[in-house]
Amino acid sequence: MRIGIVGAGLRGSMFANAFGHYPGVEVVGAAEPNKKVAEAFSAQFGAPVHETAESLYDSERPDAVVIATPDFAHEAPAVAAAHRGIHLLIEKPLATTMEAARAIGEAARASGSMVVTAYENRWNPAFLEAKTALAAGQLGEVISQSAFLASTTRVPTDMLSWAGKTSPTWFFMSHTVDLAMMFSGKPVASVYARGFKRVLVEKGIDTYDSVQAILTFEDGTTAALDSTWALPDNLPSPFPFRFEVRGTLGSITIDQTNQSVAVSGPDGYAWPRTYFPTADGRFHGFPAWMAHAFADNVLGRTEPEVTYEHALAVTEVQVAIERSLAEGAEVSLPLS
Repeated sequence: MRIGIVGAGLRGSMFANAFGHYPGVEVVGAAEPNKKVAEAFSAQFGAPVHETAESLYDSERPDAVVIATPDFAHEAPAVAAAHRGIHLLIEKPLATTMEAARAIGEAARASGSMVVTAYENRWNPAFLEAKTALAAGQLGEVISQSAFLASTTRVPTDMLSWAGKTSPTWFFMSHTVDLAMMFSGKPVASVYARGFKRVLVEKGIDTYDSVQAILTFEDGTTAALDSTWALPDNLPSPFPFRFEVRGTLGSITIDQTNQSVAVSGPDGYAWPRTYFPTADGRFHGFPAWMAHAFADNVLGRTEPEVTYEHALAVTEVQVAIERSLAEGAEVSLPLS
């Protein structure tokens, strides 16, 4: 399997490392317009880097590509790949508009390309355990869910140059909407959301500080999702993440905030991120396992964990959240 990477930054490099150490997979190149980023990728992985996705596709002839561009820029490289019959692993979300999401699907259906969206928590051991417990009947029927996935301001101010073109809905709720829909097993019937802007606007970034959304499922159960990326930078964990599923017989609580290690020193008190370790030059953890699963999908060994239809439904819920934020009203699904 020959794989290319579109977007050679932090996530693109992570995927290249994960694929590069998986038997039967060769990273044949990347596409990256930023020259500094491109040079770093080429030096690390010894692969050519092209300025455009089309040049990567036509020169290196990959069997599959990872779309690791900013979330609002998935459509063009994904559609171009699908038109060529190239299989796709697309960073969450699938797209940020229904038009873009459908265009990707239409191009893939016409050529037979596989489309998988990278919801990495499907391989997270904590959520795998919760899924198993629910399937075994330990919770009974799901009554309600709640999630808090957030970050300090360092993410939108330092890590992302494009934070003003996205929001917590797209950057964080891609994960929690997917998980809530997975645990529910029912379609979302309506969405009501509210958001707040101040902290990041004052820093020159026109995006929401926080978004809260209530999803109501077809059976009347609900999921309350809360995401912000305006938390203070002195918190011990840069990415607090809590999720709870409550049922008629029991409940599941998952807290990924303190990842088992606490470090205290001259620079303060911190909870380092330990779930994504690098050892022997190899990137490990559930994002890497997700990449390996995609390789197995393309090689015909397994079926995808996440279908295109599910990813489209998640995008529809996120579009509804953004519409509810703009209109200040509940939005019914499916969208017209």
